[in-house]
Amino acid sequence: MSMVTSLVLGLTLVFVAAVLAVLGAGDWAVDQLSQKKSIYETVVGKELRRLFLNASIDQFVFIHLMTILTCLGIGFLFIGGIFGALIGAVGGTILPRFYLKWKWQQRIDDVNDQVEEAMVYMANSFKANPSLPEAIGDVTNSMPPPISEEFEVVLREYQLGTPLDEALINLQERMPASNLELAISAIRIGRAVGGNIPEILEDIADTIRESYRLQQVIDTQTAQGKMQAWVMGLMPGVVCGLFYLMDPGLILPLFQTIGGYIILLIAIVLNIVGVYLIVKVVDIDV
Repeated sequence: MSMVTSLVLGLTLVFVAAVLAVLGAGDWAVDQLSQKKSIYETVVGKELRRLFLNASIDQFVFIHLMTILTCLGIGFLFIGGIFGALIGAVGGTILPRFYLKWKWQQRIDDVNDQVEEAMVYMANSFKANPSLPEAIGDVTNSMPPPISEEFEVVLREYQLGTPLDEALINLQERMPASNLELAISAIRIGRAVGGNIPEILEDIADTIRESYRLQQVIDTQTAQGKMQAWVMGLMPGVVCGLFYLMDPGLILPLFQTIGGYIILLIAIVLNIVGVYLIVKVVDIDV
């Protein structure tokens, strides 16, 4: 029997077993599956909406199932047996959700990078027409996603009767980008105390620009410390390799005795902790 035939037979048996399990459990299994499906669709639907993806929940569910089956087949073929198929199925289950998490973090980073330019657009627009909704509209018309999509939601809420401050608060809660939170807080305070909005917007842009400049300077200054951390982390392995080349009898007991395994485990844990602490010390965030 070829490997492909075995894979097809295995998937068929899994499908038949799942169907028989559902039929045997009756209404209880149907209710449980319905509840799980409802929770899944609620969570995934929320993530798809906040990412402004065009895919519907049904399309994402289909993609998720295909990913699980594909990874299951890859695990069965390359790792082998039920264990390989199980590892593949777990990987296929996690992979689409991991993709959504990654896309969300990427969206936050993109918004952070666009806030400075958005504040400049709003300041120039406000000077020509002293209306904050009009200034926000210029951002949605002039700038690319994702920040234009987020501000478009603010405008839509405002046009439907939501107070502008409340719509800005909703944006702040919906998009946890640090630069955007700073900008919204400054705008709301400026509106409350009657400040010069264009000047406030320009000050925000200057603050964000200076923050990026300082971050680049800090990254340059701490690059040597980060490199030293990785060199120190790799050095024990290099030393062990050199000792093995010089005299294998000096190193082999570490890999052949219980005491050696314990020493290796302790050394690896302490090495990882040391590298992590050094990286955290030199990783300064502005």
